[in-house]
Amino acid sequence: MKLHLICDISGSMGEGGKPFVLRTLATTVAQWVRLEYGHAAIKLCAWAAEARHWADWNITDEFPADMLVCKGAANGMALIHLLGSESDGKVLILTDGFWTRDDAKALNRWQEGLPPDTLRIIQIGADANPHLSKELKGAKVFVAEEVFAVLDGWLQEDEEWA
Repeated sequence: MKLHLICDISGSMGEGGKPFVLRTLATTVAQWVRLEYGHAAIKLCAWAAEARHWADWNITDEFPADMLVCKGAANGMALIHLLGSESDGKVLILTDGFWTRDDAKALNRWQEGLPPDTLRIIQIGADANPHLSKELKGAKVFVAEEVFAVLDGWLQEDEEWA
C-alpha cells in the first residue's frame, strides 16, 4: 500500500512551533512503518502554493530541513493535481487546516470521490481550524496527540506486502 504523507508547509504553519510538530509527526509515521507496526510505502509530500513529492526521501532519512520553512498559501488544486482523482493508496494530511473557502470546497469534492477511509487529517497547533471536519465531511480529523490512533489498523498488510 502507498501512503501519501502530505505536509502543509504554508505560511500559517510557520507559527507556534508547528514546523517542529509537523517534523515530529512525519518522523513518527515513518518510524511506525519502519518498525513494521503498519505497512506502507511512504511518499512524503510538501504542500503550500505548489504540491510535490519529496522524491529522494525514505523512512530512514531525516526530515528535510527545507520542509521546516513555511510560506505562501495552501493551494487545494495543487494538491488535487498531485494526487489525482483516483486513489492509489491512503492519504494523511498534516495541517492546521487554514485554507480558502474555495480550496476547502475543492478538497471536499475531491475526497468525496475517494474510497471510504482513504483520507485522514491530523490537525496541528492549538489554533488549528476547528471546523475542518465540517468542511471535509468524509474525512476523519484527529489532533496531533492521536497519531497512534490514526495509524492503528489503518495501514494494514495487503497482498502486495504478504
